[in-house]
Amino acid sequence: MSAYSNGVATAPSASEMPPASSSMLQSGLSTKRPNGPLNGLAPPPPGTIAAGGGVSSPPGAKKNTTSDPASALRNASSPDEIRAALAALHTRETAVSSRLRSLLAAQQDLSRSLSRLDNLRAGLGAQVIATRGISNTMLAGASETAAHLSSRVRALDLEKQRVEDTLRVVEQVAELKACVAGVVGSMGAPQDWEAAAGYIARAAKVPEDIVRGGFAASVVPTVEVPDPPWVTLETARESLCGLFLREFERAAAEGDGAKVTRFFKLFPLIGRGDVGLDVYGRYVCQGVAGTARAVLKDGVNTVGGQGRKDGFFYANALTKLFEHIAQIVEGHGGLVERHYGKGKMVKVIERLQMEADVQGGIILDSWSDERGLDRKLTDVKSYPFSFLVQSFLPQQRGFGGTPRVNSPALGGGGSTNEGRNSEDEGVSMKEVDGLLSEIAVMLGRWSLFSRFLAGKCRVCHSRRGYLPALLSPPPLMLLLLSSN
Repeated sequence: MSAYSNGVATAPSASEMPPASSSMLQSGLSTKRPNGPLNGLAPPPPGTIAAGGGVSSPPGAKKNTTSDPASALRNASSPDEIRAALAALHTRETAVSSRLRSLLAAQQDLSRSLSRLDNLRAGLGAQVIATRGISNTMLAGASETAAHLSSRVRALDLEKQRVEDTLRVVEQVAELKACVAGVVGSMGAPQDWEAAAGYIARAAKVPEDIVRGGFAASVVPTVEVPDPPWVTLETARESLCGLFLREFERAAAEGDGAKVTRFFKLFPLIGRGDVGLDVYGRYVCQGVAGTARAVLKDGVNTVGGQGRKDGFFYANALTKLFEHIAQIVEGHGGLVERHYGKGKMVKVIERLQMEADVQGGIILDSWSDERGLDRKLTDVKSYPFSFLVQSFLPQQRGFGGTPRVNSPALGGGGSTNEGRNSEDEGVSMKEVDGLLSEIAVMLGRWSLFSRFLAGKCRVCHSRRGYLPALLSPPPLMLLLLSSN
């Protein structure tokens, strides 16, 4: 039994301790220190000894949950507590020893694995050395040979490309020389204009840098044709263009349609498509003008000039003008598109529109003069609507008041509004109705013609990005519409 003597705890004798705990007790207990607790720790508060050897907390105190045997040993205050702490230490020592033995066994396995890895590393090092030796002795030469072959292949490809370019230039220069000789020969005694134009068209396919290059300038000229090739070709183009213009105009004057078509197809071959379209536009416009004059002349040549007095004569004349232009566009459009390219018919349509404005204006001016349109417009504007309505009504007798001067109600002897020829007489609404009907027919024909041209130009509009201005209403029509 231990007891406190002068504040120092004395350990029991070895005979009182279990044999297994004597060494631990001697090592775990400190020597006597003056006025100090055991191992520097204060004695535990008073409590009761638990059945298992532990110290129970006093009532109301918080239970100690510490399970460290060393702490229990330091806080022991009785032999039973010391024995319990020593037993816990033995248990912990056994567990630690078991873990150490497990770790030592695992360390042996790890050592064996590390030894195997060292052996493998040594083998791999030998393989690396052998591989480097093979690469230095065997593959280095093959790599150099492959690089040399690749450079030679690239050089051969470059030489091949240069040879092909040279052959292409030689072929083009040979083609140019043949075309120059063919143009000069065709324009000579044979006077084969189609062949000459074909040679110029073939020469136009040769790039301009080849035509004006030094090689062509030194190879193409001959004794018969000493000039450079571009000079010879340009001279031939100008000469053929002038010749084609003269022949075209002569055929147009003679009315030879086959000859007109023949020379019309030759202009784009010599690179003068704009000239061909311009002269063709003048040609078709002359036909439109001749047709319009013939229609008006037929109205004058009728007996007593009654043709022009027909209520729809001028409307029919305008209709014939539009029909003639529509036939030209429909019939000649394929020829122009085939020989001059897509969308080229638009330029001809623009010329036809201008001619339609001119000829339509002539027809409308004649219609205005024949119908006395200006006088009727003035008379209509000078009368109220109520007096104009009376021209449809019969004469009313006994009308009170003094009638107005120039009123439609004036007239003697039972005469009606029909047959008035003097400028002082009233306006006949029947004549006005006839004029409006004729105007409506003209505007309807113009609308139909405009839709026709719009349909023909729609494809060109999507390809070229613009649509030429369609035929606008004649100025006289605009005047009538604004008056109404």
